[in-house]
Amino acid sequence: MPGKTAFFDTSAIVPLCIVQETSQRARQLYRRFTKQVVAWTTLIEATGAIHRAIGSGGVTHANAKRGLDRLNQLEGRWTELAADAWVRDTALDLLRTHDLRAGDAIQLASALVWCKEKARHRSFVCFDRKLLAAAESAGFDVIADAE
Repeated sequence: MPGKTAFFDTSAIVPLCIVQETSQRARQLYRRFTKQVVAWTTLIEATGAIHRAIGSGGVTHANAKRGLDRLNQLEGRWTELAADAWVRDTALDLLRTHDLRAGDAIQLASALVWCKEKARHRSFVCFDRKLLAAAESAGFDVIADAE
């Protein structure tokens, strides 16, 4: 469906930049949801993930450079949710009610702010199981590595 919008967690952005097990699925979803909304932390988190992949030996310096270039291209296309008190307060609430890391709480809070906390019929693209479970409990249509 051309023109369809979805919230993309960082775990769905990184495989668009460097080769991972979920890269093919991430590309399919990127084509399916032609408008991506992301949290303000996504660029930071994705950059960190690419640099960690070099350190772990999973990615060469040349491939990491291409991945960072691709990340910069993606950044120019997505809609980024800014940090604000609503995102912060929602993330704090999520930490109290879900077993999430702080970064994941910010991601889900950003998605909730994006849809004005009306998650029904809104798509949340993610490859992190804990975050997917929290997003599903918040009412999102969760999209993962399998249809």
